[in-house]
Amino acid sequence: MSPWQKHARAVLAVIVLGVIGVVGYTLRPRDARVAPPPVEKLKPKVMVVTTGGDAIQFKSASRDLRVEFERQETYEDGQTRLFGVKINVDNRGGRNYTVTGKEASIGKDQSSFDVTGDVHLETNDGLTAFSQSAGYTEAEKVVRAPGPVTFTRGRMSGSGVGFTYDEQRNTLWLLDQAVVHFAQDGDAEPIDVTAGAFGFARADRYMRFERTMHMVREGQVTDAGEATVHLFPDRDEPDRVELRGNSKVTGGAGMGALQSMSARDMNLDYRDDGRTLEQATLAGQGDIHLAAKAASAGQRLMGENMTIALAPDASVSSLAARGKVEVSLPATGDTAARTIRSTSLTASGAAQGLDKMEFTEGVSYDEAATKAHGPRTARARTLEAALDPAAGTLQDAHFIGAFRFEDGALVATSADARYRIAAGTLDLSGKDGTTVPQIRNESLTIDADQIDVTLSPRVMVASGKVQSVLQPSKKPAGNAAAARRPGLLADKDPVNVIADQLTYDEASRTGEYSGQARLFQGDTQINGETITLDETKGDLIVKGKVITTLPIADKKAAAEPGAKPQPMVGTAGSFTYTDQTRRATYQTLAHLVGSQSDLHADTLDLLLAKDENTLERLEATGAVRAIVDKRTVTGTKLEYAPADDKYVVLGAPVRMVDAACQETTGKTLTFFKSSDRVIVDGNNEIRTQSKGGGKCPSTPPN
Repeated sequence: MSPWQKHARAVLAVIVLGVIGVVGYTLRPRDARVAPPPVEKLKPKVMVVTTGGDAIQFKSASRDLRVEFERQETYEDGQTRLFGVKINVDNRGGRNYTVTGKEASIGKDQSSFDVTGDVHLETNDGLTAFSQSAGYTEAEKVVRAPGPVTFTRGRMSGSGVGFTYDEQRNTLWLLDQAVVHFAQDGDAEPIDVTAGAFGFARADRYMRFERTMHMVREGQVTDAGEATVHLFPDRDEPDRVELRGNSKVTGGAGMGALQSMSARDMNLDYRDDGRTLEQATLAGQGDIHLAAKAASAGQRLMGENMTIALAPDASVSSLAARGKVEVSLPATGDTAARTIRSTSLTASGAAQGLDKMEFTEGVSYDEAATKAHGPRTARARTLEAALDPAAGTLQDAHFIGAFRFEDGALVATSADARYRIAAGTLDLSGKDGTTVPQIRNESLTIDADQIDVTLSPRVMVASGKVQSVLQPSKKPAGNAAAARRPGLLADKDPVNVIADQLTYDEASRTGEYSGQARLFQGDTQINGETITLDETKGDLIVKGKVITTLPIADKKAAAEPGAKPQPMVGTAGSFTYTDQTRRATYQTLAHLVGSQSDLHADTLDLLLAKDENTLERLEATGAVRAIVDKRTVTGTKLEYAPADDKYVVLGAPVRMVDAACQETTGKTLTFFKSSDRVIVDGNNEIRTQSKGGGKCPSTPPN
């Protein structure tokens, strides 16, 4: 076989083998072919879509921000939207937080993000917040949630509308309709708060409530226009609370006797337990109520500015108030309710309650009426008050400076006064310039160095330079009996009495003056060691070194035209005038000098006319000695009848010596002042004057 045939055969064999191989490959069993997945069409303006848990990390000198996501879309304008997002913020200052949500859009240059759908914020110190959307901007470094939100941190939880978290200040805010709850934690009781807005500065340890806060805590209700609660460094318990605008605190544990407090603004400082109040400061129309342990009603204290300090047992240890101070003290079965006003107040107390109060600058005291007496008022510059701490009632009131007291018609004034409530007495003392203590009513005025008054039934005791003025009697109100002035005194003119001491009983209308007592009215004067004036009976009693000057004349002399009664001057150991019998009696070394005679006796009785102060009869008994004109008569009894100028003298014997020293004696002697007719022993005898009778023996001294 030729070489080209061998070469052709080889080529043909290769071709055959190739064909067989192709046929065999074609006829072999074939695997199932999987179609490639379809290419997803991008949304409009979406440039890039990334899936698979990629992360974006931003770093700066102050913090790291890492964004994790399940899916990422990048848009033509450079914005990025993430799905299934988790944002981790490391602030490098210890305040780290995480934000998760269904979707997030990343702003240009990664300077902001907005998260929507089940947004969850969680900080590394336990704060968690939930909302449906939230946003963050690099410039503010604040997370904002515009809609409804809830949050929790430890025992605190809350809800509201609108939320912010400032990562730099570490503060959160509920912007509207804030509701905050603190759960019970050991001894710490629950707290519930509502407000228009709520802020929590965690690093600076304070909470802020705005737009009408309402807090309920351990039975205590607190309301204010806004409030700042400063917390202890180690726990969310109030150390200090600042209330502003229409502030009020009512009830609750840790307040002791403080039932309620209200003011425009208020600061509350708590002890280390965070519940016991240590001090409260009130500014603007302060008003507090204190419970009384022994009374149904408590004390009420008001002032423009007030500071209250409480002891560890929550009792009020001290209180100070300034500006428009007003204190209301409760009534009990024995005492009336009282209201005291002033410019300034300081008070102190112990476990039982406040026991001392001092009011200064324009004190005004008002006491309510009771069944026993009407309303009472007092004014002074200063008041030092002692109280029953258990009952909260006033026990003793010491008024100082420009004191004035009114009890019905009674008005009392002095520089210093002590009102003893339990005893029902008022003690007046001290001078204010030239003004001395004074008591006055419609019928009587008393001035003295010291005046002590028992208010009910009213008795007044004055001492030291007592001066009193009895005013003309007025028609009494109702069925009360009119005052009856002694008939020796004129009804329409005041009567003045001075003495060292005076006791006046208003119920019996009796005044007892002692110590160089002196009564005078017009031409009438009565002096003695004591003078007793009874305005119920109209009687008058004078004792000790009595001297009287009485404008009393007989009817005949008084009837003469233009006649003015010549005063009768009397002295004695005692003098008594009885208005019912119209009898004035001098006793013990009685001596009476008048137009009728110069008369000495153991007892002298003047019987006056019923309706006027004219003499109807004069009687003298016991060692009688009378000088009538120029006659001197001695005996044991004398009667004088002014109607006919008749004298009747009895004695054993009666002795009469005339100007000529002629002497007449007998058992009974009757003579007439205006004539020389003398009747001795019942025989009518016409005396004849002796002529050249000689010099009469000198009259022995009185």
